Amino acid sequence: MIIFLYQAASPAQPDINLIIKIIVFNSTTRFIITKTIMMCNPLFREIDRVLKISVSTILILLFPLQIHAQMADGKCRFAGNIIAYSIPASFNTYWNQVTPENAGKWGSVESSRNNMNWTNLDRAYNHAKSNAFPFRQHTFVWGQQQPGWIGGLSQDDQRTEVEEWIRLFGERYPLTDFIDVVNEPLHAAPNYSAALGGAGTTGWDWVVWTFEKARLYCPDAKLHLNDYGIIGSTTATNNYLKIINILKEKDLIDGIGVQGHGLENADTATLRANLDKLAATGLPVYITEYDVNLANDAEQYQVYFNQFPIFWTHPGVAGVTLWGYIQGQIWKTDAYLLRSDGSERPALSWLKTYVMTHDSDCPTAGIEDHPVNDKMGIHLYPNPVNDGRIMLELADGISGIRILDICGMEVKYVPVYGQTRVTLDLDVSPGIYLIQFIGMQKLIVEKLCVK
Repeated sequence: MIIFLYQAASPAQPDINLIIKIIVFNSTTRFIITKTIMMCNPLFREIDRVLKISVSTILILLFPLQIHAQMADGKCRFAGNIIAYSIPASFNTYWNQVTPENAGKWGSVESSRNNMNWTNLDRAYNHAKSNAFPFRQHTFVWGQQQPGWIGGLSQDDQRTEVEEWIRLFGERYPLTDFIDVVNEPLHAAPNYSAALGGAGTTGWDWVVWTFEKARLYCPDAKLHLNDYGIIGSTTATNNYLKIINILKEKDLIDGIGVQGHGLENADTATLRANLDKLAATGLPVYITEYDVNLANDAEQYQVYFNQFPIFWTHPGVAGVTLWGYIQGQIWKTDAYLLRSDGSERPALSWLKTYVMTHDSDCPTAGIEDHPVNDKMGIHLYPNPVNDGRIMLELADGISGIRILDICGMEVKYVPVYGQTRVTLDLDVSPGIYLIQFIGMQKLIVEKLCVK
């Protein structure tokens, strides 16, 4: 049986036009496919309901939606990677988070003043959103790969152009999950930093200004700082924390990005201790650009074996993104994991097995085990959820609570008219969910981790 379904294209998703659904009579895999495809598409859910399908396999042949089982599917953390220009055919086989390698950098988008080239950034963003993967924008302000013309402007014009760049991004990509607002502040301040406030009274006023604009124009994204050489050095970690704490005091930062380049010889105890320091801020930590640039297979494998579990099991780490994986399509020449002939290096074979078989504790830093929103008087605990039950203290005016899966589909709704204390039995599978509080003037949505 073949059913043709049509999905209208949107400005940000021009590639989605025709979906072909083929129902195959088999008895093994419907559950997995239903979880990854049907759950994310209301149209499929309705067709499945109407037809009362009782067969056990649904095979979907379409683009961009694909059948896939990433190594981190269903885990509390994501295992992500970069997209450069085209989408690698094997991307969805391994990864469930997207960062644009260069397409999100200002110099790539606006190399000529007021002429915006969004093509490659659209492609990465659309792939993430079509597959319900978190999307990380990299980056707004950075002292490299910035437009060459910015240096010749007055400070007023420089400031206006930076703000316009952030505003246009926010308007075009409203569902962005994370943003590297400032990249490498300790190593590569932009030549227009004085126009954004320079050092100022905090020592980092230009960073504060940039985060303020990102909060204004990208209100639903989680705002991050990102830099390299951090967790391998205690001194660098302490310097990084100075900027983080300035932003935290102003409620401008939602997470901490730490690049993973150049850690081949890093001491594992130092890595762990510095992750502890960063997590102590209460903000979630993200390993944003990890690679192991070693040509020898055994040596590369050993570094992954020694280091990756530190990241994957640390209670403060919420996700790990690798910086490329295909031979000949990667920044660091010998950091590839997948050979050009499609075969896996030992580190990748190990990584797949490790991630799929280690259902580590959910991250705790940055996921509130205290008031969800102090100003609104809402409390949620525990989070992560261990036994399927959460307790909530609610402010006046909340009429209902919705639990949404990562695709935005409602899995549970509970009316709470007039109640200020609620105990909620979730009855959902382990994973990441969103909890939405309905009835207040300001929409409040928080992340919920179910173990």
